[in-house]
Amino acid sequence: MSATAGYVVERVEATGLSAAQRSEWDGLHGRQNGVSNPFCSSDWVLEWYRSYVPDPAHRHLLQVRDADGALAGVAALYEQTVGPRRLPVGRRIVPVGYGTATALELPQVLTTAQHARGVHHAVVRWTRDAGADWSELPIAREQAWFEPGWVEDTTAEAPHYSHRASRACVVLPLSGTWEEMKGGLKRNLKESLRRSRNRLTKSGRDWHVRTLEGTEVDETAVQRFFTLHAARAGFDGTTSSHPDVYADTTRRDMLVRLVPKLAQAKEASLVELVVDGDVVAVQLALHSAGTSYVHSSGLNPDYWEFSAVTLLQAELVQSAIARGDRFVNFSPGPNVAKMRWSETMHVVDDFAYATGSRTSGLRFLAFSQLAAVNQYRHAVAVARANSPRPRPTGTSGT
Repeated sequence: MSATAGYVVERVEATGLSAAQRSEWDGLHGRQNGVSNPFCSSDWVLEWYRSYVPDPAHRHLLQVRDADGALAGVAALYEQTVGPRRLPVGRRIVPVGYGTATALELPQVLTTAQHARGVHHAVVRWTRDAGADWSELPIAREQAWFEPGWVEDTTAEAPHYSHRASRACVVLPLSGTWEEMKGGLKRNLKESLRRSRNRLTKSGRDWHVRTLEGTEVDETAVQRFFTLHAARAGFDGTTSSHPDVYADTTRRDMLVRLVPKLAQAKEASLVELVVDGDVVAVQLALHSAGTSYVHSSGLNPDYWEFSAVTLLQAELVQSAIARGDRFVNFSPGPNVAKMRWSETMHVVDDFAYATGSRTSGLRFLAFSQLAAVNQYRHAVAVARANSPRPRPTGTSGT
């Protein structure tokens, strides 16, 4: 247990939480300010630990309490060995969802605007003294910024910190009714929605959009989502690349356990397009404290021309308005499709820091170089996958 400027940090066992501790955690999750984070809920974190950190000794679940003893923050962390398997570079402490992430996950410390600065300072102080070579922490830009003093009050031989990266999400602020908001949408988005409905109606097929919530979101519905997601990934009729992120068994198993549980807690839903009795498109949504999060989707490629996913996202926005949400978060990675909805960004910055030995500092530098190479290769691969395909040799441009 450690204390920082009135905040006390205690490491607790993830598998031994009492009902009262879970309730306190869930209460804090429901009090998030601004663009809230669905990945900080107790259900999500505990399933993530179960899936990716089987050794309890490597789990560092921290509770941060204020001067009155009230829960002010939860930092779900874990220890990870990084670098080549045969020659590991070092050990780092990072948040759940960082380093071994599920699709579209946003790692973050759970706290509120009132306590954000103090809670992050307390978490930094605990992690920097936890024995790893270094630690990494994401901080939402509206909450705080990493302060040099957080690593300077030490007698260690190699204190350091650095800004590693920024992750931006497109967010749509909500106000008024759907009809009022629709009037302010970009022309191309309104045209896409109009065209989608018209084409479905003119096809002569019976169609409707439905939202599955609560017990309606069962394993069968989740498996149907996986099937359509894989079908969308296999479609080559577009220049954009959408890999099947659920081909990985661990990710699939985690969501099969987790999504129905979240749905019963009103923290997840599946929006489906049903045509002639068959589900042909689906959008997974997560919900937390005034924010609906647009997660991954699936689509039968036969319905590509109907702009089905855009239609489902419009339904999600309407439901968010009816729920009283303040924002819809379209997930990390701004692109043309997301920015048709909004050009407002929610930015989270990643920082690395340590106050260890010079040897630990050299390990961090080695890892940074390897990470930079891998990041470059990934960026090139993504850009190539989403670039227009060249015409076959010998074809004309007409």
